[in-house]
Amino acid sequence: MTTSTAALPHRRLVIADDSAEMRWFVRSAIGAEFREVVEAADGRELFWTLLRSGFAEKELDRRDLVITDLCMPTYDGLDVLDAWGDLEQRVPTILITAFPSDAVRKRAKELGVPLLAKPFSTAALRKAVREVSRDHDDG
Repeated sequence: MTTSTAALPHRRLVIADDSAEMRWFVRSAIGAEFREVVEAADGRELFWTLLRSGFAEKELDRRDLVITDLCMPTYDGLDVLDAWGDLEQRVPTILITAFPSDAVRKRAKELGVPLLAKPFSTAALRKAVREVSRDHDDG
């Protein structure tokens, strides 16, 4: 499902979570800031969504953003990001999880992905989006 809006600062948001309620929450909180919002219900769908959405282009638009859950069917969010990194792509991403163990935090840090622990507020989500957007604008 996609939504279009003209002249917004961000181009595309991909929300990957096996919970329809969490995808709805993220879309409701920040979806209006993006020209296009795409949802994926598992890791396999996330990977193919990235591939089909043009994230494999050499000139990745740093205004694009992926918000992915860790625990999803088929592949977890970090597995997808790790594989995507093997393709030498750097996708601005926020990892969300209800299971923020030390091992998960370490793996996310190694991949350069900020982690947002569930449950989180709309304000915390918006702050994380601003931070990751600023980090990618700088780099």
